[in-house]
Amino acid sequence: MSPIIEECILIVDSNPDFCERLAQECRVANYTVLTAHTGERALLILTHRQHRIGWLYCRAALPGLIDGWILADQYHDVYPSRPVIIAAHTTCLSARGDIVLNEPTVTVVSETIRHVIEGAEATRAATPLGFSEHRRAA
Repeated sequence: MSPIIEECILIVDSNPDFCERLAQECRVANYTVLTAHTGERALLILTHRQHRIGWLYCRAALPGLIDGWILADQYHDVYPSRPVIIAAHTTCLSARGDIVLNEPTVTVVSETIRHVIEGAEATRAATPLGFSEHRRAA
């Protein structure tokens, strides 16, 4: 059962090999993927993309002025209830419910992305038509 979505996954990682292997795994699973190697490039994609970026994976430490935490904040402006998957040097808690992984492998990130998206799709499918995300939370 391959998930097919209309929204893109944005993968942001300064390691080009890791980024491309993860993007390839997501594409094989029928996800649309965009990649960036810097926070500045990712921010441009998040803010100027005509198609919505539905899901975000990023490394916490990125070259330049914009890191993964800033990207997560920008992403939450559009999707306040969706978690960002963040790779960091240490595991920590996120006040917004983001998933922070300690130096994960491509396989761990790929499985986490799939788990988060499938969980969101299952929640949407179980919600009656006509109810907004806000009303479901009440």
